Amino acid sequence: MAHRNTARGVLFLTLIALLCAGGAAAHDTLPAKKKGPVPTFVFPVLGETNYTDSFGDARGQGGHEGTDIMAPRWAPVVAAEDGTIKLWTTSARAGCMLYLYGKSGTTYLYIHLNNDKGQGNDNSGGCVTGVAYAPGLKNGAHVLAGQQIAFNGNSGDADSTGSHLHFEVHPGDGGAVNPYPYLKKARTLLFGATRGTTFTAALTGKVVAALGEDLRLGIQQLRVWPGGRTLAQSGQKVDVHVPAEATIEGVALAAGLAYPTLDLLKQGTTVTVWTTPAKVTLAAQTGEKGALSAARVVLKK
Repeated sequence: MAHRNTARGVLFLTLIALLCAGGAAAHDTLPAKKKGPVPTFVFPVLGETNYTDSFGDARGQGGHEGTDIMAPRWAPVVAAEDGTIKLWTTSARAGCMLYLYGKSGTTYLYIHLNNDKGQGNDNSGGCVTGVAYAPGLKNGAHVLAGQQIAFNGNSGDADSTGSHLHFEVHPGDGGAVNPYPYLKKARTLLFGATRGTTFTAALTGKVVAALGEDLRLGIQQLRVWPGGRTLAQSGQKVDVHVPAEATIEGVALAAGLAYPTLDLLKQGTTVTVWTTPAKVTLAAQTGEKGALSAARVVLKK
């Protein structure tokens, strides 16, 4: 659904209100604008998603100025880059929404966030923290790239459609540009968590390559602690370091070997990797090489 006309009206009314309140109020509310290019940002929804290049498509109120990212209701929605949050709850068409003023100068619009209390389309939760927005998130909060800021839904005039995030990209806080090419290059997170805290994960997927202490997986499912939330994945490739002291279970030993090695894992076999406790970093969240280390590797029957 396209809602940029709504967003323009919201921005215009916001500007008028700020001017009426005086220049000092404007500087307190909005960050200084920059004109830098759109950075390579973090993909804004966790888990399995589906989206197409629909920018500019005809809509009832004008051309589509965003990308609709289809995802399950309650899927975690995260900050595309470091920046400042502005919550917006008074647009009937957009429903529950927020602005992310990125440190690059790019403004991101997150529209049709969740307003349901349960798993169904009950519309009884409202645009509040814990329902539309991440627990504890406050207007004006500074957030980090990959930090959860909201939940996916279908509020506003998307109520009769499938749950999705209408996502817009505005370089220099100006006009909308097509998000699609930026989303295709975005860094996809395995999980959302608070930077600097400790996590462990169980990664289930198919072996892409296994040699020495290096294991590459195509992830199908991920479960992360604390919380134990399970997220489906669509085959994102992740490199895991498997040190010599890690255990490898369910693999038949070749003749003459005293213990299993990664080299015995065949391409395409399904395994679950239990990671060692580690600090949450953006590298760990995106599964960069060297960021995840295994304590156990279990061959799935």
